[in-house]
Amino acid sequence: MTAPLKGIRVLELGAYTTGPLSARYLSNLGAEVVKVEPLKGESIRGFAYKIDGVSYIFHVHNLNKRGVAIDTMSDRGKDVLLELVRTSDVLIENFAFGRMKSWGLSYDDLSAINPGLIYCSLSGFGHDGPYRDMRAFDTVIQGMAGVMSLTGTKDYPPTKIGVSSADNVGAATGTMAITAALHHKRRTGRGQHINISMHDVQGWMSSEAWAYLDAPGGPQRDGNHHRSLAPQNLYETADGMIVIEVETQTHLDGVTALLGLPACALEAAKSREAEFDNAFSAWAQGIATEDAITDCDRHGVPAGKIQSMAEIAEASHTWSREMLVELEHPTSGPLKLLGSPFKSSQSPGVVARTAPDIGQHTREVLAELLGYDEATLDGLAKDGVIGIQE
Repeated sequence: MTAPLKGIRVLELGAYTTGPLSARYLSNLGAEVVKVEPLKGESIRGFAYKIDGVSYIFHVHNLNKRGVAIDTMSDRGKDVLLELVRTSDVLIENFAFGRMKSWGLSYDDLSAINPGLIYCSLSGFGHDGPYRDMRAFDTVIQGMAGVMSLTGTKDYPPTKIGVSSADNVGAATGTMAITAALHHKRRTGRGQHINISMHDVQGWMSSEAWAYLDAPGGPQRDGNHHRSLAPQNLYETADGMIVIEVETQTHLDGVTALLGLPACALEAAKSREAEFDNAFSAWAQGIATEDAITDCDRHGVPAGKIQSMAEIAEASHTWSREMLVELEHPTSGPLKLLGSPFKSSQSPGVVARTAPDIGQHTREVLAELLGYDEATLDGLAKDGVIGIQE
């Protein structure tokens, strides 16, 4: 079995989440990823939840990559970077709009030396439009894209989602766009610039809310309820909490049978939401979580346990799906890391190596890809142009 992107080289000039995570997805599909960092390393290395002084987030986002350290702000360092660009199929960057151009590293600059380059820009608001110059991180995007206005309940202020949703969906969208561009290049031989906006993709995450724009008051914060269907909520059990979601008449018929309530048409269920919530709460409080889920399943009602991240990390399903894997880090020892989300019968996801230390592969990559000899590498390191982990 061969990974689908085997033989594709990706040069990552990323930081934080969106760019590095998109490159990591490509590595899971078999691409070779070379991560370029400043001599002191990417700033997210210093974030919280550290393992031997390095953020766990960095470990997750940068698994599978080779890392090189280059002072790209120096003339000689930029020359080294440009040589790497000439050898690459894809470049990923997630800097603020205009930053790469100010460094002489825009798509126009780099496509001039590598016409087949697929250049993916992942930014907060894209490279055009009135918002393009705004500073943006995930929470700002959640607010600007309307997601916070839809999260929580109407009795409380708008609330951010508990994960970096714009970052994560932006990364996935970048990966999809890059794979499509690679297919286009196979047919035409031409590279292109990909212009992904986190604001755009966060808006796509809210696609169902757009349907309510003409409704009275527009989209609302419905908490754990659904705007038009019922019952959908979470309920305390004797030893935890469960969540149910009714989407069809069959689901609703299961609820009424389970609770001994009169039958109800799906389109009328919302008007009986309080009745359903009260009845389900009373029933759930007297039964253990696993028994409640079993009874719901027996009646055809979609239900699940409210789980903590610690519970998910210990769940047999997580490990059987290889969503967590254990890899040996050269200095930190065994690490539990997120595996590949790609499960394909002929091209399974690749999980090959832990995230690189600063400059861990500088010598190896520049010798292998650019033909630099030891004297040249030592000279560049001595002059502070590259960083080499010895």
